[in-house]
Amino acid sequence: MRTTFLHADPAQLARSGSLDSERFYVGRRSENTEVHVVTRSDVERLPHRAHRSRARFDWGREAPGTLELAFALLAHAAASDPPDLLCTTFCADVVARLDDAGFMLSAGEIALWLLTAFRATAEPLGPRKSPVRSSILGRVLARLRPPRHP
Repeated sequence: MRTTFLHADPAQLARSGSLDSERFYVGRRSENTEVHVVTRSDVERLPHRAHRSRARFDWGREAPGTLELAFALLAHAAASDPPDLLCTTFCADVVARLDDAGFMLSAGEIALWLLTAFRATAEPLGPRKSPVRSSILGRVLARLRPPRHP
């Protein structure tokens, strides 16, 4: 499904009913680099907020456009402007590691990253371990790959 999703038209995906009520952020490289916000009822372009530059959105590497996309994703998902440290960390941890060809992130996966990004220790979750949390975190980590430098 993921490969099909990356090559599908976002509007077609929203109409198909294959999405739940959650928001998804979909990036693809066709003729232009595009990033859309997809819900069951709507498809819209992710607004470029010009955090530090007007660089075109980018992902899968460390570049000015990668930081712009990190800022835009966090700002849209949280409905507020993220602090610089949060934005640069999300950029390095997530956006720079997304598949260069295209990606799909849910708002829930971004929220999970926000909840776990700055944990003081890497302690095992032990008896409080949540199978749902572990499953979601595993899906997020499975989509990431080591960053490529230009």
